[in-house]
Amino acid sequence: MKTLRRILKKPLNIVAIVLIFSIVSMAFFPKFFSTHDPLEMDYESILEPPSRKHFFGTDQFGRDMYSRCVHGVQKSVVVAFSSTSIACLFGTALGLISGYYGGLLDLLIMRVCDSFFAFPTLVLALFIVALFGNSLLNLIIAIAIVYTPIFARTIRGSVLSVKENLFVKASKTLGSSDLRIMLFHVLPNVSSILIVTFTTNLSTAFLTEASLGFLGLSVPPPQPTLGGLVAQATAFLATAPWMALFPGAIIALIVLSLNVLGDALRDLLDPKR
Repeated sequence: MKTLRRILKKPLNIVAIVLIFSIVSMAFFPKFFSTHDPLEMDYESILEPPSRKHFFGTDQFGRDMYSRCVHGVQKSVVVAFSSTSIACLFGTALGLISGYYGGLLDLLIMRVCDSFFAFPTLVLALFIVALFGNSLLNLIIAIAIVYTPIFARTIRGSVLSVKENLFVKASKTLGSSDLRIMLFHVLPNVSSILIVTFTTNLSTAFLTEASLGFLGLSVPPPQPTLGGLVAQATAFLATAPWMALFPGAIIALIVLSLNVLGDALRDLLDPKR
């Protein structure tokens, strides 16, 4: 509760938390928030501007843009959260093993991670999705692969300092297994860094998913994604700017909210502060 009160002291953090809560609610209950079927075409309502009937206007097929944005948020949340969670799981495991054991194993794991860092994040994700095909599962796997080395290197650096503490050496002396030491002594002491890393990379995972959707390598149409909605709107920027404005604004708000929350958690959990 004390941690929560410290976060809620800043109005910007409150706004970010409210926005994140709203986005997550949309992702879990899209039918509750949407007003129309996102795939339903209405040729009598083509390219209508925002109104009471269509809050965000309609697209070139008369589909309700608000409902498509709501369902697009669901896809983005599923992809970003799932891929970041998988990357966090495997990256943390690799970072713990690499930092705790060191030696040749550490060298091998870090050089593999360095090989992934040699490529820009988006380019590597683009290559993986293009190689295996654009589906929801392949998209999650591609982004998870790209972000796993980030978690591995971050956690490994923290483990290197934690493992030199006396409580770790005492546990070894008492006969605790390496697995027990890593899970119950080392991991809890790097959890604050892990939380901040997860939040920060969750926002960039949203951007990566949106970028792939813009390039046509996200969930196949007619299923809506935020990046895909922006891509479809590029041909109508002069005649129907609302088609790009609203999904683009939602992407910006999601990334901004996660970055604000990540900064708040970093400041709160940083031992130097």
